Amino acid sequence: MKKKQNQAQGLTLRQITKEYGIPKPMIKKYFPRGELRSVRARQGYRWTQEVWSREAVEKALLKPELAAVAEQVQRQRLQEQQCREIAALFADYSPEAYLERARQLHRSFVLHVGPTNSGKTYEAIEDLKRSTPGAYLGPLRLLALEMFDKLNAAGIPCSMLTGEESIPVEGAQVVSSTIELCDVHSHLKTAVIDEAQLIADPSRGASWLRAICLVDAEVVHICMAPEALHYVEDLIRRFGDPYSIVRHKRLAPLRYAGHCEGYADLRPDDAIICFSRKSVLSTAALLEKNGFRASVIYGALPPEARRAEVRKYLSGENNIVVATDAIGMGISLPIKRIVFAETEKFDGKQFRSLNTAEINQIGGRAGRYGLNEYGEVLSMGPDELIGEKLGRQIRDVRAACIAFPREVLETDYPLELLLKTWQSMPRSTSYMREDMKDALSLLKILKGWPVDRKRELVFDLVTCPIDIRNEELVNYWADCARAILRGRRVPRPAFDTETLLGCELQYKAFDLRHQLLRRIGQPDDSSAERRAICEKIDQLMRQSKEQYIRRCKVCGKELPIGSIYNYCETCFQHVRPFGY
Repeated sequence: MKKKQNQAQGLTLRQITKEYGIPKPMIKKYFPRGELRSVRARQGYRWTQEVWSREAVEKALLKPELAAVAEQVQRQRLQEQQCREIAALFADYSPEAYLERARQLHRSFVLHVGPTNSGKTYEAIEDLKRSTPGAYLGPLRLLALEMFDKLNAAGIPCSMLTGEESIPVEGAQVVSSTIELCDVHSHLKTAVIDEAQLIADPSRGASWLRAICLVDAEVVHICMAPEALHYVEDLIRRFGDPYSIVRHKRLAPLRYAGHCEGYADLRPDDAIICFSRKSVLSTAALLEKNGFRASVIYGALPPEARRAEVRKYLSGENNIVVATDAIGMGISLPIKRIVFAETEKFDGKQFRSLNTAEINQIGGRAGRYGLNEYGEVLSMGPDELIGEKLGRQIRDVRAACIAFPREVLETDYPLELLLKTWQSMPRSTSYMREDMKDALSLLKILKGWPVDRKRELVFDLVTCPIDIRNEELVNYWADCARAILRGRRVPRPAFDTETLLGCELQYKAFDLRHQLLRRIGQPDDSSAERRAICEKIDQLMRQSKEQYIRRCKVCGKELPIGSIYNYCETCFQHVRPFGY
């Protein structure tokens, strides 16, 4: 009754702004003069107030300037309402959905806990060999490939399945795959889930949670670093399945051996750690000038090229390794000493010091059981970071990552709004949500295309793993995505393959094309081209690396290993570039 009475009396400035979203200055500029009415306050005094009838307001809103503002406000309010509805929808998606399905399976678990080089994965694989059918699920293609080779060499027919390729083996009873391709529908006797501490990774951790909860195997071996034990153990308790814990110790003790002063302190069978492609190639070039033969390992190298570099080292063709943190997981080398030439890395957002987990993971590669009595870790320069953090206990995993629920793609909400709302949801104390920031960036590139009419297809396209910082690769992805949305043939990449950088980019593009084709159910016919690129990279690696040596921007002098500046010490003192 009161509301109808107020409407009969007219709408005030504040009421029009609240209901229609028109700011007060625009009302005063575009509205006709309202009626002045006397208002009496409870305290007894009176004042005049300008009011408009609803008919006058509706008529004024027909003006183009006001209509555009009112329409924008209504769209914004509708979006806000949809965001609230979507947030309520996402609130129903948590690990509980996985737990309900996990309780319906009848499994037993063996939790292998220990640091690097402690034999935890070896013991799990030995049980896999004795009990098939089975599966190995690892974090990297290199690890899947290593297990594929080992199992087949041991007379256990094994296939390989990764995002990049599939290698079927006739009569195979075991599949070695990356964790994202875990088959939760086939019944197995044994499954091995490796590096389970990555369950807390915001980009990929959801795959470990899914595998642990849903892999259908009679015995599940879970290999992990100590910091993940409490979380994984609590998770399995909630399944109600029996489990046992096997604790592993390092087979070759690890110790910090102080500072490495330069070339004179380096030895064959050392691994020098840098944190960029440029630093790796420059360091390898400097070492080769000083009599070493270097194998280089970094993330941008294709897996086959990395394997070729490993083979050169194992065969004795090369006698020292220069690598990024790619060496920390998935590559087994007989290295006695790890030498950190750098202690800072770019993490995609900023340069930061190495954290404890990274130092222990990389440093733990030093010392191979049966070859060395112990492993040594050293650092170049005066930085004490490595010595302080090596061996320090890592904070326990407290939250797992859950995947974006594909079920919500069946709703009528815009895809962009679904992703934005998911990304902005508050973090729970027991789990985190899969990071969809890169997917949102790729979705913006497809603006203007029918993304909501083909939302499941578009979702598969924008969630394809890609280095979002590489503009050339993103542009190629956009060409492929638009071709797929048009129903046309996916273009082949055509980057320059005369340089090492060009070959790496061409291989990444073929990799990307393969994954996109797999997601839309089409075969890939580029295996021969990818092999040819790897052969070209191998040829380029065998040539002199002197062109990659980093030099002072002022005087051209060679910069020493581990230098974090683009200037030699003398020029740095004179130039003092801004920011240092």
